[in-house]
Amino acid sequence: MSSHEELKQRLIQQGKEKGLSGGELRVLSVDPYFVGTSKDYEDAKWAADLWDRMMAKRRKPLHLRGFHYWIMSNRVKKPDGNYYTQPDPVKDWTYLLHCAQVARYLGIGTWDKLVDLKHPNPSDYDNYFVGSGLEKTGEVDVQDELNSKLDGLVEEVLRELLYQTPHYYTDGYQVYHIEVWCEKNSMGFVIDPPCKRYGATYQPLVGQASIEKVNMSAKRAIKAAEAGKKVRIFYIADWDKFGWNMVSAVARKLEFFAKEHKLDIKLTRLALNEDQIAKFNLPKAPKHGEAVVELDALEAIYPGELGKIVENTLRLYYDAEKPRIVEEENRRMRKAVEQILNEKLKKPLETAFSKINVTGIAKGIDLTSVINKNFAPPKPGHDVKEGKSWVFDSNRDYWERLVEYKKYKAGREEELA
Repeated sequence: MSSHEELKQRLIQQGKEKGLSGGELRVLSVDPYFVGTSKDYEDAKWAADLWDRMMAKRRKPLHLRGFHYWIMSNRVKKPDGNYYTQPDPVKDWTYLLHCAQVARYLGIGTWDKLVDLKHPNPSDYDNYFVGSGLEKTGEVDVQDELNSKLDGLVEEVLRELLYQTPHYYTDGYQVYHIEVWCEKNSMGFVIDPPCKRYGATYQPLVGQASIEKVNMSAKRAIKAAEAGKKVRIFYIADWDKFGWNMVSAVARKLEFFAKEHKLDIKLTRLALNEDQIAKFNLPKAPKHGEAVVELDALEAIYPGELGKIVENTLRLYYDAEKPRIVEEENRRMRKAVEQILNEKLKKPLETAFSKINVTGIAKGIDLTSVINKNFAPPKPGHDVKEGKSWVFDSNRDYWERLVEYKKYKAGREEELA
């Protein structure tokens, strides 16, 4: 297999022979076939070395925005000798995106723990199989099959009876309905697990909460109150004027939608707060003319710390003691029932099942006899009458594909990513 550089030079040479300039060879402004200047390699190695250094300690997946804050917090110098985000943080964020992109095109570094939180994961329903023929041959020993089922049938009957053991409720002791709201959907991987563990509602957002989301929360609060619960909502947002105002905005809307009901609702900001910024010495970045601290900075520099903040808060509102007392009694009763079933039922069932013998009956049973030897399953081969309007067709050679790209892109703007 040729290297990236060999492939690039070969394409450039072939392009010259066809009378094409360097610009005419490119489909994208950063074209994966033609990256690889000395600066590209320098930038790619700079980013990959930093990523590997971070991951050697972190080991947890992270997205590029978090990587951006990790570099900021470590006061790393760029290849040009300036510190990262100096003098222009916005320009350097774009520079980092480019470095990581080029590094992956050039195969420099290990990026398997880089996660994309911008786009949802796909729903893959393909079975990845092409073939035909008998999936089951019909060859079977009836007595052996019966014996294997009977061996497990005793245990299955006992399990079903054991399932009927008297059992007290353990999930009715939580008198608080807890919700955690976060203005950034990208933080779900650290917030959702503790919410699930403590039975809380997690509401991810992208910026300001909509009226619909707040109305839905009010309805959940009413439902919880009707069940006898108190409602506590914790809001997580960036430390900036927008993130700060989101809390009061949600509180006011919630107050309005719940005004006709007598409810015990409280809402407060959980993070980011000034004391947390000071405790973790989080870097501030200019945004909209003010110094702000983003949640990504906390997660990038102190992995899992936001999850701990949520965990420690939710734990206070979760009654673990009473369910534990009830569960101990449930276990005692289950153990006693299990002993009764083993002593009084297990042996008689095993004896009764051991006397079942169908060897004589099974002699005349041959499931393979139903196979029609003249039947041949059709070979896979579903052809669709396709047109020629494909932007990419791997059956075309490289230069034919280039022509089609150029035709398609004519007059269209490229999204840089």
